[in-house]
Amino acid sequence: MPSDRVPDRAPDRTVPTLLASIALLGIGMGVYLLALGQLLYQLTGSPQAFALALTLQGAAAVCVLPFSGPLVDALDSRHVHTACSLARAVTVAGLALTGLTRPPGAVALIAAGVVLLAFVDNVQRAALFKYTALHVEPARRARLNSLINVAVQVGALTGMALLGLLLLRTSLAGALLADTAVALAVAALVRSLPATAPEPRGPAAGVLRTALPLALHDWRAMFHRYRGDLTVLGVIVLCAADFVFQSCVSTLVVPLVAEHYGGRGQYVSLLEAVFALGMIASSFFTRYTQRAALLPFWCALQAAAALVLGLSAAPAVHLAALLAAGFANLSALTWLLTSLQNRAGEGEKAKMASLRMLSIGVATTALMPLVGHFAGVSLTAGFLATAAVMLAFTVLAAATTTTPGHAPEPTRAPTPEAAR
Repeated sequence: MPSDRVPDRAPDRTVPTLLASIALLGIGMGVYLLALGQLLYQLTGSPQAFALALTLQGAAAVCVLPFSGPLVDALDSRHVHTACSLARAVTVAGLALTGLTRPPGAVALIAAGVVLLAFVDNVQRAALFKYTALHVEPARRARLNSLINVAVQVGALTGMALLGLLLLRTSLAGALLADTAVALAVAALVRSLPATAPEPRGPAAGVLRTALPLALHDWRAMFHRYRGDLTVLGVIVLCAADFVFQSCVSTLVVPLVAEHYGGRGQYVSLLEAVFALGMIASSFFTRYTQRAALLPFWCALQAAAALVLGLSAAPAVHLAALLAAGFANLSALTWLLTSLQNRAGEGEKAKMASLRMLSIGVATTALMPLVGHFAGVSLTAGFLATAAVMLAFTVLAAATTTTPGHAPEPTRAPTPEAAR
């Protein structure tokens, strides 16, 4: 690791360039997720297809988890990040071509593309984490970390608005090409980032060959160490709650618009944008929202929002429910992430982050088929299933935060892992 005492190792443009690249990634993801959900709904007429795509995405993330860290550790982080952006651009262009031509087996081809993008995205996140740790001054890291969630959500909000405008002029397949353009721009930005110190590297082949056994050993050792700490185990599981809810919203918003708004794509962008606005609003009130006692409330508020969305046909109610759900979602996510960091030992930060990613991947893989099944029955059933899932997380949150002596209060801003 480079010494923290070197004062000039991060030029002034490093943090702005990183934030710009993260915001651009958010724009691309905003366009990609909404366009993909609508495209699959057009091809199949069912929300189950998008739920399946998200399930495959979660499963792919679990599979790549033991290898992404070692791979990035063995290579230059900027080169890995740039290569991932280029791979994303090519893959999304392939998805756009599939959506445009709609050949036989189009859904299977799109599913394969989703899996590939899940691999690419997880490796890219690891590269971003490594670059930040090695090339951004410690005094500036906290500020960068506090702005990452805002950059992601502002980018996603911009992407959703951009998709609404693109759909006035082009098809969903054409709109996907916007993500390709964004990925190319991110590659150019990251390539321009400075390397303020040599990055430590290891032999890639040897690292990758031992990655899985070492990861399993580390996870087993950590679970053994924390087996009596119900807060840590509970928080690791709860880290999946907010991402599962986000996936449910992305899955169900398309049939919601089809049922109540005439299937117009602009309304999909609007409803997702309101959810993102709620998340952005939450980032301005962290001094009030980051309390252990509030975690069950944030989970319950998301369950209530899902219930309201399933039972009401009023647009104003939909907007209010999504705004409240977005606020609660980011409030819970931030508390969980920061609490987990504070509980991890000094030599276990990265391992704890891996366990968090594992929890998200496993929960997405296990729960999204359930939600997709009920969404195939009816829109109301899909939202009721989402509410039931969040209610279960609410019970776990209450049990976790009320365990005597085991409810830490976050004191630091979240790290770049929050960019997921």
